Amino acid sequence: MYAYRSSYLRPLLIGALFSCAATASSTDTQFVSKFGGYLVSADFNTDSKNHTVIFLPISAQPGDLLWIRPLRLNNDEYFILQKCKLPDCTHSQVVRAWNALGRMGPDLISANKVPVETGFTYMLWMQRISTQGGNSFSLYERNNAPLVFSPAGSAEMFWASDLEGARKRGPTRIYTSSSDGAAFIAKFEGGSIVRMQLLRPKSNAATAALH
Repeated sequence: MYAYRSSYLRPLLIGALFSCAATASSTDTQFVSKFGGYLVSADFNTDSKNHTVIFLPISAQPGDLLWIRPLRLNNDEYFILQKCKLPDCTHSQVVRAWNALGRMGPDLISANKVPVETGFTYMLWMQRISTQGGNSFSLYERNNAPLVFSPAGSAEMFWASDLEGARKRGPTRIYTSSSDGAAFIAKFEGGSIVRMQLLRPKSNAATAALH
């Protein structure tokens, strides 16, 4: 088992979460368009110090759906969606992970929408693990600390992979981020691009407005 230990980033993570909560704006201003029966928000946030972690829009609420589409991932890249419990965020769980071939893991999941659950905060980030021969891990350990990714695979895969180098590098920096009005677009060092949206069913939006 391999784990990228990132305890030095955990204070940054918690600080960023509470900073985002303190600057929350109204729900209506976060959703700027309609798509397929959903209200859409592209107002994702990145951590201001290291520019490696992406957080959901401040107005995200239970019942919303997170849509993620990684594009052109390199063979040594893994894009990770984690969730953890506030307030301490000590333990986390990998909700989804992607490599160059697509979604990782043994489970058959046809939908590309992830429901937002109450009591959790979500973070998205990229980890590079160089492997001789250009192969990629296809499995991972689900439970871990925040900003820790533990791939799983054969002994040969571990021997061929620069796990120590990945630990030292840490999460990949976000080169640029922007919004085209319908989606948040993050471009990472190395050229990979990830698009994401927060979708809110119109029925949920109407219920929220009543309250």
